[in-house]
Amino acid sequence: MRTIFFYGLSLLMLMFATSCNFTERVTVKDDGSGQMSLEVDASQLMAMAGDEMAKQGEERKDSTFTFKEILDEKRDSIAKLPKADQERLKKLEDFKVHMMMDPKTSEFKMDIFTDFKKAEDITDIMQAFSELNKMNRPGAAQSGMNLEKKESDVKYFYDGKKFVKTIKPAKAKEGEKNDEDAASEEMMKAMIEESTYTVIYEFPKPVKSVSDKSAVISDDKKTVTIKYSLLDYFDKPEDMGLEVKF
Repeated sequence: MRTIFFYGLSLLMLMFATSCNFTERVTVKDDGSGQMSLEVDASQLMAMAGDEMAKQGEERKDSTFTFKEILDEKRDSIAKLPKADQERLKKLEDFKVHMMMDPKTSEFKMDIFTDFKKAEDITDIMQAFSELNKMNRPGAAQSGMNLEKKESDVKYFYDGKKFVKTIKPAKAKEGEKNDEDAASEEMMKAMIEESTYTVIYEFPKPVKSVSDKSAVISDDKKTVTIKYSLLDYFDKPEDMGLEVKF
């Protein structure tokens, strides 16, 4: 199971350098509790790699597991991380993962999900994933975009009157990019320009307004959907914040 997970994790990081679709889904109940998930459809990635994987004898994998057992095995490495990174990873303990890969049908889907007691408990899955991936591949270059340079503080709030998602980018790291780094980043951006990051927020009461004018509100007024370019996730994360009023 661990091998399957880290194989999938490496592919997940590679997804940021290919065309695929991410969906962040948050469902809020009357009492403010709910469930959040990150759904990933990387079938296009599997379509490119599936034939080769099939030749190497890779078979369909369909597995569901929790993060806690993975993090328990990495506790020594986690203890060496800065406190903020340790806290980010600890928030992943209750997450469950359903991963399905099938080289023959070119399907690759991953669903990472957890329950929360209040909106303030919702964590930024991809930022924590970045830390976990760095531990899994020490000293290796990160697949796709260099996520550790794109850190941001993501917070959620819900009180029955409004739902707020705020994103505060971290300070840029000092030091200039060399020509090779800059060229690599531009190439990555070109590769993911067709990729999307969609947010779907479901609420227990009708929505009156949404700060993002591109938002689509469902017929029953209880679901808000916004589709972004994946480039926004890297270049303008603060623009993905929003406020929903009820």
